[in-house]
Parts: sequence; C-alpha cells; structure tokens
Amino acid sequence: MKILLVYTLLLAHAWMISASTLGNHGSSAEVVNELRAKLEELEMNHKSLQDEVSQLKERTRANGISTQRSRTKRDAAQPMPGTGEPGCIPGTNGCPVSVTPFSVGSSCILCPAGPRGYPGPVGSPGRDGRDGRDAVAIVTANEGVGAGGIPPLTGGPTQYGRPPSNTTGAVYVRWGHSECPAKSALIYTGVTAGPTYGGAGNGANQLCLPKEGPIYDEPVAGVGPSRAYLYGVEYQIDAFPTRNDRLWHDVPCAVCKAPSRFAHLVVPGRNECPSSEWTLEYGGYLMAERSHTSHRRSMYICVDREMQTVDRAHGDATLRGLLNLVEGRCSVSGGGIPCGPYIDGYELTCAVCTQ
Repeated sequence: MKILLVYTLLLAHAWMISASTLGNHGSSAEVVNELRAKLEELEMNHKSLQDEVSQLKERTRANGISTQRSRTKRDAAQPMPGTGEPGCIPGTNGCPVSVTPFSVGSSCILCPAGPRGYPGPVGSPGRDGRDGRDAVAIVTANEGVGAGGIPPLTGGPTQYGRPPSNTTGAVYVRWGHSECPAKSALIYTGVTAGPTYGGAGNGANQLCLPKEGPIYDEPVAGVGPSRAYLYGVEYQIDAFPTRNDRLWHDVPCAVCKAPSRFAHLVVPGRNECPSSEWTLEYGGYLMAERSHTSHRRSMYICVDREMQTVDRAHGDATLRGLLNLVEGRCSVSGGGIPCGPYIDGYELTCAVCTQ
C-alpha cells in the first residue's frame, strides 16, 4: 500500500510539471520529452522499491524460522516422545512413529509431559454399599466349625456393627387362605378387595388389605364423586360340587415370605412346579371375574384349593367383586387354546412356586 501511494504521488507530480511546462513553453514536443524522462525516472524508482521490499521479506522469513527453532530447541539427552526400544521399526506395534514438537502461540504441541504435580485433596467418603446375600458354608469332615476351620457364629455384633440377620426372601400372596405354608413366614393376614363386578373404571387387580385395619392420612369425610372405589370380593361358585358351599363368602388372603428364596412364579394350568429346583408354596384354582356382559375384566389369580372363607354375612350384591372359576376354551380350528393337552370346559388349576 505504501509503494502504491508513493507511485501515485510521483505520477501526480509529473502531471503537474507537464501542465506547468505546457503553459510556459507552449510546445507539445518539449512536453512529451520531459514526460518521457519523468516516466523513466519513476520506473527506476519503482524497481528500486521492489528490490527493497524483496529484501525485507527475506529478512522477515529468516527471523521467523530462527525464532521457531529457538522455541522448540530440545536437549540432546532428552528422548523424543513416542519412541520405542532401540532398533525397532517406527510404526510397528510397540514402536510408534517419532514426531516433532511445534509451538502454537504460548502452547507446545506434542511436547513431552512435564513433572508430576502435587496430589489433590482427599475426597469425601462414599456411600454405604448394599447388603450382600447370605452365603452357604460348606464344611468337610476335617474342618470342624471353630476348630481351625470356619469360626462359630456367636450372634453378637459383627465387624460391620450389627448382628447378622436374614432379610432376603421371595414375597407372594396366598389368595383364599389366612395363613402361610409351613416353610414361609407370615407378613400379614388380610381380606381380598377389588372393584365391583359391574362397575366401570376403578382398578382391575385384586388387593390383599391388612385385616388389622388401615392408617389414614388426612382423610376427607363422605363419599367423593371423583374417586376410585374398593369393595370386598366374594366367591361365586356354582356347578362345582366340592366348592359350592363357598358361594357368596368373602375371600381371605395372606402375604408371605419364603426365606432364602429370591423369585416366585405363578404357574397357570398346573398345580405343581416346573421342576425340583422350585419349591411349591401352594396349589389351587385359577379364578377371576366371570365372562359375562355385565361383568368387568379383572386379573387372574391363583386361589388356594382350600378356599377358606371370612365369617361375614352376605351383603348388598352391588357392593362386591366376585371370583369365579376359570375354564379353558379350546378350538381345533384356532382361536382358542390348543386342544389335546387342554380340554374344553375343564376348570384350570394353578401353582405358586418359589426359588
């Protein structure tokens, strides 16, 4: 830009001289000769300026290379980053390709790591872990408990500050019974509740309400218009001679825990467990709301074959849910369950198993 400005000023000066000369002498030949001489002089000055600019560029480039080399200068005894063992082939496994560090501003790229910094402050303690499962100890004949083998369990506080306890177990509901099997522990006994057999809305599943009563939290007196409702559930059994006497009786229930077992399974259609790896808690009959246009859907549950009852008078027929036996409907042409293993019209059994 500076060269162009000088060149422009010189041309303007030449035109001013030309105009002055033309006014004084009045001869065009003299003016042309004088202009030609000025142009030659300008061309020589322009060439001289170009030479100076080229020299300045060369000196600037040389100074930049010298500065970069001084920034990346390394000690000869310091190894290059990424080098492997002596004699290895660069690029092979364990012998990376050597790279040359370079600077970008005040940062050195690909330079070796600096000295290790000071250790940081100690972090806050972590949260307590989850309780582990109970282990099963295997003791051989030569390893007596407490005699050089497994130490005896005293029942006192452990190294974790609390006595050992068995808190694991599979939890299930025993429908139609108020007690748990001998191998399970009773959590609570209750009564079966659910929606009315013909009411719309509400839930579709049955619940085991604790018999000892509820604990309310800020209840509002009176029947609310925008509420779901819960009613007692009764047996509706007919044309089944061994259980007809349960008709219109309330259904009890019990919530049980099988210690040292972790899974429970409801097997529909069979009153035994799939294999010896499972423990049978109880067997019974599959039951649900009956199939009828005036009845709503409900869950299928496994009711104990004893079908115990709650001693209570039969009340309003509209304020109750119902449990009916479930029959299998098979069809050889498709649409039903497979005929052969299942017989059309037979009441289906069930089993509750734990493992």
